Amino acid sequence: MRKPSFLMVCCALTLTLVGCNTSEQAETEQPTVSEQEPTTTPEESPTESTEENEVNDVPEAEAPAEEAPAEEAPPIELVPTEPIERDGQANLALDTLVLVNKQIALPSGYKPEDLVTPNIDFVDSATGERRMLRQEAATAVETLMKDAKAAGIDLRGTSAFRSYDYQVQLFNAYVARDGKEQALKYSAPPGHSEHQTGLAIDISSASVGYQLTQGLEQTKEGKWLADNAHTYGFIVRYQRAYEAETGYMYEPWHLRYIGVEHATNVHEMNVPFEQYLEQLMD
Repeated sequence: MRKPSFLMVCCALTLTLVGCNTSEQAETEQPTVSEQEPTTTPEESPTESTEENEVNDVPEAEAPAEEAPAEEAPPIELVPTEPIERDGQANLALDTLVLVNKQIALPSGYKPEDLVTPNIDFVDSATGERRMLRQEAATAVETLMKDAKAAGIDLRGTSAFRSYDYQVQLFNAYVARDGKEQALKYSAPPGHSEHQTGLAIDISSASVGYQLTQGLEQTKEGKWLADNAHTYGFIVRYQRAYEAETGYMYEPWHLRYIGVEHATNVHEMNVPFEQYLEQLMD
C-alpha cells in the first residue's frame, strides 16, 4: 500500500480547517431573537402608555358612573327682611322696593351710585341728570321702549332722576303758582319724591304732545303702558283708585321700577304699592 505523500496530507488538513471555520462563522453571524424583536418596558413605550391611559379614561359599559342629581336653584326671595321705614326715613336696604311717599322720606343728600343714562328717546327739555336711572331700571326701560316701538307705540321719557335740590326748586315753583295745598296733590315735597330714588320715570307720547296729562290714559300709548309696564318691572305708581292711599292724583305717566316679580304681583292684585309691601311682610 502506497503511503500518502506529505503534500497530500497537507492539502487534506487545509480543507478540514477551512470547513470548520466556515461553520463557526455561520453560527456566529446568525441574529439573536432579541435583535429581531427588541423588548422594552412599559415606561419606554409611548404607544402602550397612551393606550393604557385611554382605556382607563373610558367608563365601563357594564357599570356607568352614577351622575349626582342636579341641585335645584334656591327660590328667589321676594319677601324683604328689612323694615319699610325707620322713624320716617326710607329704608334704603330694601333696594328696588324702597318706599318713598308723603310720610316716608329719603335722606336729603341721597343719590344712587349706579345712575346711568338709558338709551331711549327723551323730550328735549329733559337734560343732564333728569335722563338718568339706576342701572337695573335703565336696562328695563330700554327693553320697554324697544318693544313699544316695535308695537307701533311712540313713547319718550320726560323726566327721570331728580336730586333733592332740584325737587326743592320744582316744588317751590308749583307752590308759588298753585298754592301749597294744590301743589301737594301732584308734586312731592323735597325728599319725598320717588324720582330721587332713581327708580321712577315719567313717560309720555306724541298723541298728547309729550305732556304729562291724564289724557294719556285714553290713548293707545297710555293703554299699552297700563297693560304691559309690569312685564318689564314697572308699575303705574299713582292709580286713580288709590288717590286716598297715595295722596296724589292719578298719573298714568309715572312709572316706578320694582322688578318683574313684584310688579306682576302688584298688577294682578290691583293694590297700591304701600299695601302690597305691608301684605308682603306680614
